[in-house]
Amino acid sequence: MPITEMIVSIAVAGALVLGFIAVLSLFAARIRHTTIRKAIDTNPELAAGMLDKLTARKERSGDDRLALVLIAIGVAMAVAPVIAVDDPGIVRFAIAASLFPLLVGGALWLRYRAVERARRSDPGE
Repeated sequence: MPITEMIVSIAVAGALVLGFIAVLSLFAARIRHTTIRKAIDTNPELAAGMLDKLTARKERSGDDRLALVLIAIGVAMAVAPVIAVDDPGIVRFAIAASLFPLLVGGALWLRYRAVERARRSDPGE
């Protein structure tokens, strides 16, 4: 398989997966809104409390996991060609490609640590 066909097939597969996720999100929103409409129609007094619960901000704890996953991907991308190929040119390209997830993951991890440290040291909470 030529490299261009491989790239196109990966891009098409990625687009299909992202489209499927968007359609699932659309269905979830439709179900949620239908439930809210039924609740408002049946008992309007309790609808305000339910809307407050639904719109309350949830604490996001996925920042550290995303950073760790990106760092792991970067390390895997850097180490795999060292194990698999003896050609130093390919190894150099692979290590250069692994720098992107390493840097993004490291930046996300440092940001998460700074936010957690600021949250712990905040006297207002």
